[in-house]
Amino acid sequence: MLSISRTRLTAAGSLSRRAKLAQLAFITAIVLVFSCALILFNAYRLHVRLAERADSIAHLAKTSLASAVWQVDHASARDFIDAVLQDEDVAFAQVVTGREIMASKSRPRFTGHDFEYFARDKRFLTRSVEIRKYGDWIGSFNLAMSTEGYIQEMGMYVALTFALGLLLILALTVAAIRYMRKHFLNPLTALEESATTIADGNLDASIDTSASNELGSLARAIDDMRQSVKHLINDLKEANAKLQNHQNLLESTVKERTEELKSKNESLNAALEDVRSAKKAAEVANLAKSSFLASMSHEIRTPMNAILGMADILWETELSEAQARYVDVFRTAGENLLEILDDILDLSKIEAGHLELERTWFVLGEVLDKTCGVINTKAEQKGLTLSCTMAPDIPSRLTGDPSRLRQILINLLGNAVKFTDKGSVSLAVDLAAQEGEQVLLHFSITDTGVGVAGDKLGAIFEAFTQADSSTTRQFGGTGLGLAISKELSHMMGGRIWAESTPGKGSTFHFTARFGTAGQPAQARTPDQTDETAALPPINILMLEDSKYNAFVTQIYLQSTPCRLTVAEDGKTGVEMFKKGGWDLVLMDIQMPVMDGFQATRAIRDWEREQKLPPTPIVAMTAFALDEDARRCRDAGADYHLPKPVKKSALFETIHLLAGKDGNEPGGTDHD
Repeated sequence: MLSISRTRLTAAGSLSRRAKLAQLAFITAIVLVFSCALILFNAYRLHVRLAERADSIAHLAKTSLASAVWQVDHASARDFIDAVLQDEDVAFAQVVTGREIMASKSRPRFTGHDFEYFARDKRFLTRSVEIRKYGDWIGSFNLAMSTEGYIQEMGMYVALTFALGLLLILALTVAAIRYMRKHFLNPLTALEESATTIADGNLDASIDTSASNELGSLARAIDDMRQSVKHLINDLKEANAKLQNHQNLLESTVKERTEELKSKNESLNAALEDVRSAKKAAEVANLAKSSFLASMSHEIRTPMNAILGMADILWETELSEAQARYVDVFRTAGENLLEILDDILDLSKIEAGHLELERTWFVLGEVLDKTCGVINTKAEQKGLTLSCTMAPDIPSRLTGDPSRLRQILINLLGNAVKFTDKGSVSLAVDLAAQEGEQVLLHFSITDTGVGVAGDKLGAIFEAFTQADSSTTRQFGGTGLGLAISKELSHMMGGRIWAESTPGKGSTFHFTARFGTAGQPAQARTPDQTDETAALPPINILMLEDSKYNAFVTQIYLQSTPCRLTVAEDGKTGVEMFKKGGWDLVLMDIQMPVMDGFQATRAIRDWEREQKLPPTPIVAMTAFALDEDARRCRDAGADYHLPKPVKKSALFETIHLLAGKDGNEPGGTDHD
């Protein structure tokens, strides 16, 4: 149960939501600009019309009032003003002579205000014209028009314009979104959901491979990997079932022979012979299973080296946001499949008794920090709080296997995050007991997730088992993580158990023993080298029959000062090595003509005959078991680098082994 169920992207951050928002923003901007321009144009038009009416009335007064003012005809002046006030927008009208106000009238609500009041108020449009007779000034006509009607009309027009604009925005946006969803977003979403489901461990998920473009190629590649792993798991289940049946048969046979022994002592030799035969058959079956797993591991890791390598290379190129997202799903799915394969191999080694724990000193705080750092990223994606605490009375440095301890912690913390949708996950480490130079540590991982029913707590630690069948469909996983954690905790001198309340959360406990004395200096390993340091300009000979894997390594090294030459079989590689000038050899194991073990021994024999210092040899192979690593070192290799090989791991190995034993990099160009 190592694969982690990843949450779907939030709507605001998804490609679909951002595309919809972009379309909405673009259409809204265009419609708003057009609406504002239309409103401004109509505002200007209405204002000009009001001004023209004011000018027309003023001009009419200038021509019509001259006789009335000259003759001091108050009645005519009042009649003219009454006619002017028939216009609803006229608020004030006045006829003034040099000596008096001949006539003046305003709307009832403006009674008592003079012309100066209207001239100062911006709510009114005013006009004042001179009345002349025979070229001489004889009076003035003052006019004030209210802009309230103009403002009300503009308000209604603005509201109507924006209402129509909103309807237009909605119509255009809906049409654009439907088109984009049908022709672009829906196919991408379907592929994403399929890839995510497979990455979470559901190997029965279907993938649409009908597309003829790059999206279809990617879908077919993922589907091929899904089929390979699915077949491997099915074959492993069948092998385990056969082995269990054989073991049951063996137990039954032993029981029958024991009962016969009580009544019939003379049949003892025959019974013992049957037991030995059954045991031998079981050992043969177990050996066949191990051989099958090793072969399948090699066959899967070889293409996965090229697939994951090219995915990493593609990740370092310039990609669009959508392409980067697809490559990330591709890489994650491949890495999850590799984790499933590693879990299967670990469980097989544990069952066969071939898994051995290291014994080296380590700092517990550093192991916890690195482990929580890996899990914290996944917890943050789900909005969970992750906390890690260690009791102060625990010794800072311990002796044991930090890698296997970290494997148990990642299994349990990963499960806690996977089965928790909201709340928190916490890790606590306490000192359970201390006896001389040995300490027993108690680790507890608590979550606020879905919990496990009480009658299922014992079964979840069995291989290929989860709380119920719906768990795999909802959360994914193969059911191997807890089984491996159980066996590892037993090998560390401890035990593992769980406490849970359905709907409220679970707490998984395990104990492990570690030493506190004899802290030897650690050998320098590739993960302690400086990844950022430049590679030295060395000549590298690579023996590799797979053109795809050789191509991946060439791409890794093409921007470095290293010079790489590839030989496609062991015999050709040995002949090229004898020409000299090589600083490092990358050796594949399974090759035609001469395999990697034979080629490595031939190189070491030739070096001894020529009395030359040994050239560093890295066994870079898909044979990933511990027995394979020992065989490579026994043949003369300096380091075992299992496939798939990460770029960082290759660079770290070159940093570690280049110039080993005082050899300076050679200068002969073998390209």
